Amino acid sequence: MQRSSRFNAIGTGMTVIIGLLIGCSIIFSILLRFTAISEGAIQWLLFILALFSFGIGGFVSGVRSKERGMFTGVLTAFGVLLIIVLFQYLGYDSSLSGLQAVFFSSFLASSAIGGAIGVNAVSL
Repeated sequence: MQRSSRFNAIGTGMTVIIGLLIGCSIIFSILLRFTAISEGAIQWLLFILALFSFGIGGFVSGVRSKERGMFTGVLTAFGVLLIIVLFQYLGYDSSLSGLQAVFFSSFLASSAIGGAIGVNAVSL
């Protein structure tokens, strides 16, 4: 596979992840604003939805790359997480916490598994 094709697959996966995260954020911010639901009540649901978003993004990048799915999935998640960390550090002057590192590593694993499934889904 050519290098530009892998970059296109990673970019597509990153776009899917960011789009899903923004969509979920909009839905749940509306729910939090107009209902009596508290943020603490849905924090684990948000984490699970973020895991699925990274898995779907890894799947999409794996399908588009057609080889090295886990590597492509990890690169896809790493790109999105790099954007998040830079935004947090440069925009809010806040460093990465230990709990965030655990969350980010699970996002990397979810995207890697999604990429591996995506590569194998091509042959089905």
